[in-house]
Amino acid sequence: MKQYFNSTQTKEICRFLFMAALIGLFAAIFAECCNIAFDYFLYMFHHVGYWILIIIPIGALIISYLIKNYFPEAGGSGVPQALALSHTDDLTKLNCFFVPKVIFTKFVFIVLGTSIGATIGREGPTVQIGATIMLLGKQKLTNAKKKLLLVIGAAAGLGAAFNTPLGGIVFILEELAKGLPLRLNLIKVTGVATAGVVAVCLEGNYSYYGRVSRNLLDYDWHIFLVAIVIGIFAAINCFIFTQMVYYTTVSPKSLINSWRKKHPYISSLTCGFLIAGVGIMSAGLSFGNGYVESRTSLAGHQVLPDLYYIYKMLSSLFSTASGVPGGYFATSLAIGNGMGSFIHHIFAVANTQQYCLLGMVAFLAALTQAPITSLVMVLQITSTQIFSLPLIVAALIATWITHLLGKSIYEYQIEELLSDHR
Repeated sequence: MKQYFNSTQTKEICRFLFMAALIGLFAAIFAECCNIAFDYFLYMFHHVGYWILIIIPIGALIISYLIKNYFPEAGGSGVPQALALSHTDDLTKLNCFFVPKVIFTKFVFIVLGTSIGATIGREGPTVQIGATIMLLGKQKLTNAKKKLLLVIGAAAGLGAAFNTPLGGIVFILEELAKGLPLRLNLIKVTGVATAGVVAVCLEGNYSYYGRVSRNLLDYDWHIFLVAIVIGIFAAINCFIFTQMVYYTTVSPKSLINSWRKKHPYISSLTCGFLIAGVGIMSAGLSFGNGYVESRTSLAGHQVLPDLYYIYKMLSSLFSTASGVPGGYFATSLAIGNGMGSFIHHIFAVANTQQYCLLGMVAFLAALTQAPITSLVMVLQITSTQIFSLPLIVAALIATWITHLLGKSIYEYQIEELLSDHR
């Protein structure tokens, strides 16, 4: 009988599968810890009253101070660090973001940030952590092999974070695999699938945002007009949001960003106060990544207020500017959900759930400029495959317009990461 693998190759395969499984295990633990942290915050918010205006700024200051002085690798959202892999063959500037201690520090600071109500997501950080786990114990690798392992780990992290293995696979093909040989697709897919299997075994085969009732997804030709309107609306708002984040946290020529870098601790206190202020104005809806509101609105148990998406964008902006690390993925879905609800309040030719779904895919596609990944992820996290055609229209319109308007926020952040003048 022909022997397909020698002992060395067998060990490598076993190690690879073990690391992929470890990513799935970590993603499940991370999700549960963040849920507990946010439940704790909500309990605190409803009992401390206006003291929240002091608690959040102090929390943001502590997190910012620790990251700036002791744990710089834990900063940022995690997605730009992974996406930067496809923009360079020189990993020298990126190695610091994938050191073993980032697994612990990123985990701790995301949980702490969630416990003070910051509008951040754990999904982006799970991408960075997944990449780091896949590299554990591997030394003296070529740049090509190291990049391959990082890419697989990053995609496995994304798939496990949302329980969307197909989304992780598409993320590889659309974003992370640029410049990498596609002959290795089977290995990549195996890694993502293994992490997904472990996450499902631990958390159950659930849909991230629940399952929208099938009878709410029937549509006629009017929905395509809605998809176009929401796609345009999401693109314009995403452009505004991107520019605000860019000039506040990235641009080397921005007076606001220059002041923020010169006075990081005053900036953290100020932004923490603004996060708390927006939270009070929104009756607490702006806090967190928006998972609860998105899930309940899609189930028809909650109608989001008109200004919800604005509250969420502002809180996300202030959270990023405060120095608290965290991702945009889940937050952007919540913002899009709110946009769909807002448009539905203006003119309604279908039910709210359809508008919210269109808003979610449109804003995520606009933010990432990755329409296929956005489409697949929204379909998987809401189990709405029969509504795919309107979602495709919204995603493509939003991506096309934002591409014409300028770069995505991730592109700006990648340029900063690879810059010689960080």
